[in-house]
Amino acid sequence: MNGEVRRMPRLSTRTMLLLLFPALLTLGVVSLRPAQAAAPAATTEVSQVPPAGSAVAAGVTVTYTATVVLSAGQAQSLTVQMSGSANITDRALVCTSTTNGAADTVGWGGAPSCLWNGPVLAGTFTFVFSGKAAGPIASLLPGSVVCTDTNSSNTCNDEAPGDKLALSDGNGDVGPIALLAPPFVSAELNQAPPGGSAAAYGAVVTYTATVSLTVPQTWPLTIQLKDQPGLTERTLTCSSSSNGPADNVRTSGAPSCIWDAPVLAGTFLFTFTGKMTGPVTDAGPSVDSVVCTDTDADNLCSDEDSGNLVALGDADANVGPLTLIPASVLTSEVSQVPVAGTLVSKSTRVTYVATVNLTVAQDQSLTIQLAGDPDLANRTLTCTSTTNGSADVVGSGGAPSCMWNGPVTAGVFTFTFAGDAMGAVGDAVPDAASVACKDFNSSNTCSDENLFYQVPLADADGDVGALPFQAKFVLTLPLVAKD
Repeated sequence: MNGEVRRMPRLSTRTMLLLLFPALLTLGVVSLRPAQAAAPAATTEVSQVPPAGSAVAAGVTVTYTATVVLSAGQAQSLTVQMSGSANITDRALVCTSTTNGAADTVGWGGAPSCLWNGPVLAGTFTFVFSGKAAGPIASLLPGSVVCTDTNSSNTCNDEAPGDKLALSDGNGDVGPIALLAPPFVSAELNQAPPGGSAAAYGAVVTYTATVSLTVPQTWPLTIQLKDQPGLTERTLTCSSSSNGPADNVRTSGAPSCIWDAPVLAGTFLFTFTGKMTGPVTDAGPSVDSVVCTDTDADNLCSDEDSGNLVALGDADANVGPLTLIPASVLTSEVSQVPVAGTLVSKSTRVTYVATVNLTVAQDQSLTIQLAGDPDLANRTLTCTSTTNGSADVVGSGGAPSCMWNGPVTAGVFTFTFAGDAMGAVGDAVPDAASVACKDFNSSNTCSDENLFYQVPLADADGDVGALPFQAKFVLTLPLVAKD
């Protein structure tokens, strides 16, 4: 080389890597395979409302909440995805994170999913998916995952199995939901006396519901009537041509009968009665007068979804409010001669005058009645009214009474009763028999009328009372002296 030193040309870094690549590939330092992602380092829990095994009516909202706790951050995106159901409509999906904020992408259709773009910080991720039931819903847990979303597509379906972590359900509340249907029934409600009537206090009011179930059902069946606080002394009987007597009967509150499942098709008869002590409201149509599929078997329809209810019908329009016939509106005063406490002897004439001021006219007859002492003989009784003339019926025996046939005009009514004392006379006021009343049956007695319609006669000045009787007499004879 003639003693000449020659230098080798300097190679670029790129050229050196190209020359070294085959050797590095042989040694396994460089691999042509893409880097493998891993499933998120997370714990999960899914909850469902209503819980697994529930049965709901169409339109009821079902909510799924998935909670994902990511314990280690990751460079790639994170997606939470649940199985979908075509029977969930009107969907909504909201996803938030304590460390990453709202999801960057939300998709509520198909298999609903939320994506947070990478890098993703450790923290809690909450996924709330809801919608309305339009049919039976299978469990959404199988196939529900959280995944490392390597291509940020907001779906885990295109990720490798190793990139996915199944969502879990530690308390077992996630599962299938059945769809309820209202009972297949026709129903008719009848009322006696009919709606629009006026009924007396104590009158019996009867409701009869006839229900025809055309399709058997695997859920209990309940018939319920609107509560009527104005009805007391209640009775309820319920029977079915195919299911026998009701399994449970309740007369308080909204009266109801339940037949336990399974329920066979047939006719169901519901008969409810009560005595009227106040106004009765219209029982139909009412949201409480219904037949229902009783999902919780509690003999109550008021706690069921509206989709489970069928209204009791009223084809002949005899169901309606009832007004209570009021008591007579009047004031009274009774006077007595001789006055209370007077010592009377045999045949002393005792006179009672009852003055009744009727301030409101009434359709029913009006009777004034006084307690009649058996020790009053030779009785007389006269009764007149400033507006209604002389009484139509007068009876002086027993408890003397006078009656004016209805309708009766407002005015002053004067009742004058007298008799000869044949013994001690008792106090006529107050006495259960000394009353004025609405005489519904025009019997000229108040004793057979409800106490509600008996108005006690008053004695404001206290001159009415017992009369003691002088039973012994002292004779004073003059003595004639003899010579």
